Amino acid sequence: MSQPIDTCSTQRTTSAALMAVRVKSANKHIFRALLSLASATLLIRVIGLVQQIIITRQFGQTADMDAYYVAASIPVLLAPMLSGAIESAVIPVYMKIRTQGSGEEVSRLFSTLFNILLLGITVFTLFMLLLRQEMIGWLAPGITDLTTRHLTLDLTPFIFPVLLFMVINSFLECLLNSEGQFGWPAYAGMMVPLTIAGLVLVGGNSYGVLMLCIGSLVGQIIQLAIIVVRARRAHLTYLLVLDLHTEEMAEFWRLLWPGILGALVSQASPLIDQIFASYLSPGSIAVINNANKLLMVPVGVIFTSLGRAALPYLSAQAFANDMSAFKSTYRLYLWIISIGTLLLMAAMILLAYPAIRLLFQHGKFTAIDTQRTATTLVGFCIGLLPMALGFFTSRAFTALKKARTLMGISTFAVVANAIFDAIFGRLWQSFGIALATSAVYLCNLIILFVLLHRELGPLHLLTPPPELLELCKQVQQHPGYSKLAAWKERSMHSWKISHKMIRHIIRIAIIAGTFGAGIAGTLYNSLHALRIAIGAIPLLLLLRYRYALLLVWIALDALIGGSISFFNGNNFLSGLTIPTLLLLLVVPIKSAFQRMPVLPFLFAYLLWIFLSISFSAIGVGQFLIYWTGYITCIAIAVLMIHLLTTRKLLMGVIDALLAQGLFLAFYGIYGYFTHQNGFYDTNITGLYRIGSVFAAPPTLAFLLSLLIPLALYRTLTLNGWRVCIGLLCMLILLTAMALTFTRAADLSVPLSLIVMICFIPSRKLKSWLLASTVTLGSLSLLLANLIDIPLLSRFLNPDVETLNGRTFLWGALLAHFDPAHLAGYGLNASDILLEQLQVGNGQGVIGTAPHNILLQALYDHGIIGLCLLLLLLIILPCSLITKMRKTTPEHRMMLGMALAVYINVVVQSMLVTVLWSQEASVYVWMILTLPFVLYWKQHEESATSALHNTTLTVDLEERPSNR
Repeated sequence: MSQPIDTCSTQRTTSAALMAVRVKSANKHIFRALLSLASATLLIRVIGLVQQIIITRQFGQTADMDAYYVAASIPVLLAPMLSGAIESAVIPVYMKIRTQGSGEEVSRLFSTLFNILLLGITVFTLFMLLLRQEMIGWLAPGITDLTTRHLTLDLTPFIFPVLLFMVINSFLECLLNSEGQFGWPAYAGMMVPLTIAGLVLVGGNSYGVLMLCIGSLVGQIIQLAIIVVRARRAHLTYLLVLDLHTEEMAEFWRLLWPGILGALVSQASPLIDQIFASYLSPGSIAVINNANKLLMVPVGVIFTSLGRAALPYLSAQAFANDMSAFKSTYRLYLWIISIGTLLLMAAMILLAYPAIRLLFQHGKFTAIDTQRTATTLVGFCIGLLPMALGFFTSRAFTALKKARTLMGISTFAVVANAIFDAIFGRLWQSFGIALATSAVYLCNLIILFVLLHRELGPLHLLTPPPELLELCKQVQQHPGYSKLAAWKERSMHSWKISHKMIRHIIRIAIIAGTFGAGIAGTLYNSLHALRIAIGAIPLLLLLRYRYALLLVWIALDALIGGSISFFNGNNFLSGLTIPTLLLLLVVPIKSAFQRMPVLPFLFAYLLWIFLSISFSAIGVGQFLIYWTGYITCIAIAVLMIHLLTTRKLLMGVIDALLAQGLFLAFYGIYGYFTHQNGFYDTNITGLYRIGSVFAAPPTLAFLLSLLIPLALYRTLTLNGWRVCIGLLCMLILLTAMALTFTRAADLSVPLSLIVMICFIPSRKLKSWLLASTVTLGSLSLLLANLIDIPLLSRFLNPDVETLNGRTFLWGALLAHFDPAHLAGYGLNASDILLEQLQVGNGQGVIGTAPHNILLQALYDHGIIGLCLLLLLLIILPCSLITKMRKTTPEHRMMLGMALAVYINVVVQSMLVTVLWSQEASVYVWMILTLPFVLYWKQHEESATSALHNTTLTVDLEERPSNR
């Protein structure tokens, strides 16, 4: 099983151009190497899984296993660290001399490297044995049981020498991979788990965990013997030399030290996990190790194999400076890894508990151990995708000889891992440690992508690789696919209905349904039937005049459920929701989702919420009411995208939103003087906080903070005396928001305005607005001080440390959250829990809402729901920023407005949960949809056409006449 990298082994000298031509076919060689490595690794992992079953059956998850894992952590962690650093330094150097040097030079380089490793690792192993007592105390400071500590020390002489053989085996294997030999070196690794399993079965009862150490040592020696035989057949000649002063060795040392330091830092993360786990309940170290070993089965089969198979070819492409082929290879396998990992991640999360129960729940491995291990495995699986992509991306940096970059990223990972372990481990024990690891992988991946983009330029990672498109095309051209399509066409031909016919059927169904409902309503309750009949008239008008439907939504949504009694109990919300959802049947949804990329993710999040209908504590009826309100936000966004096709229609919606904001502001200011629709602050005497129609200051502040950036945008689009009206509108909105005395809004609004001002195209106007913002803020503070309005008093309250008691609520939610509930506890379960707990701080109940949308999503909809929400919050600003690159100045200003609104939403949603409330959610998605409406597409096309015509005119005028 070998795939030679060079097509002609006798011709060692090759030009870069010929090398570039040859490495363009690297995908075929990588795939063949991947098959060899993956099949071998799969066999090894399966044998290792059998070995782990035998070990857990024999020893369970006791303190003895903690002792073994601590003793084995040194070679187990250091060997991959040294192997990875050596591989990243050896392969580029070895590939260079292999293509440019002679056979003797290759042998001398190989022998020198082998002798250095043999001497260096031997001395290092002896050094570890001398300091084993200090090292064990540093690795597991939380183990205080003397018996466990003494057993750990007794195992070190048998397990530490394993490090030497692991590093030598890995070194020889990477050289054989560079020679195109992938199969036999990989298959030799199965000798280690076979030896361990055999010795545990033979002597486990007599010698205990000592047989694990002896089995590891003997298995590594057998593996070395097999690799040596294969190395001789590959003509790797050993010489008793030590050429330390060659150019190749200088380059090797230059690449090695950053790799070792980076790997040392990266491998410190498992050590940090172990240190924090040693302070948890007994057996936690074994739980984390068992879950991690299960995770390593797919990691080793797919990710490690692919990384080792691709590294020689990526190095060859980087050496030939063929960055186009390099990026193409990288993108192809990144897509392959992403698709495979997503499927694998879903399967592992769903099958975590049954698989562990089936494989391990035998002997001393109890049901409690199964629950702990499964929960921890889920925590690791959450970060499986960023782990896989990050691992392969790090191989790309290795091929580019950017070891220093990896070292810096690894340093960040260690610090982040310690912080996340301290937070999550305290909250959720071993699951928290696993979740912290997943969070670190995600942060690392983001940094790697950014740095690789800076190094290579645009990567186009979201563009499907041509190889995958070609594969799909070949599948479509396959005779079997053609037969299936023909059969489907014949089967569905009789049921094929035109779009026009579908519309007629829908109309007939609506008419028949209305007629039947009228008859049934008259028989059941004639008064209700009369009300429905009267209400059907405006409902049909709204179906016909869709733009009017949007304006009615703007005018009424904030008032429904408020303090004005007329808008309560008269079915206004139903009258707006029904036509909005019905219009989804005739409005193109796909194109709207393409225009606004965040909508599919919002829809996926709402679908995940819908899955909790069967176990939601609020009941099916109430659940459907809430969920229909959420889905209406998507419907309104879709309608706005298709309806707002002209500037007049766009500005009409903006003006309607601002008019509603002014009404809410005036109503709130009126309440400040009459002391209505608000309340006095409990900590500051005489401080009255307005709430307008909501009677809730945070809700009013949240809604006004959305409209203030919109008012600034509208003001910038006005001319002449109308600018004064726009400034007055902004001032009224700011005044009303300030009188809510909401700390989150007071922080987020200035920040959002500064961000928005940065996207204004005129530098002069930008400077004037920044200066005006600072001046207005200073004058507001001075005026408030003169008329004795304590604007900033709430920031000096003693409750600032607990965020007005919110930290007590968050602690209660986290204390009652079980990560094993992947789908959470159901919609509004957090509110129900806090109502039952009645959390207080000695001065009464703090609140009955979670006051944080992330914790609300975590408790109500589980870890997966939280991940979907985080993904939604990430995609939205990314789509806004992406559109800013190629657009007109006015559209860029609109995108900056939406980004400012997003900042207000995110900052305040960390302290309040009004984002999903009926009175605020519609306005949020209305404003965020404005940059994506069809008007901007026509606006950009008109601007492009005008620019093209201007350029053509100038070109014709400057062209000399040829007569």
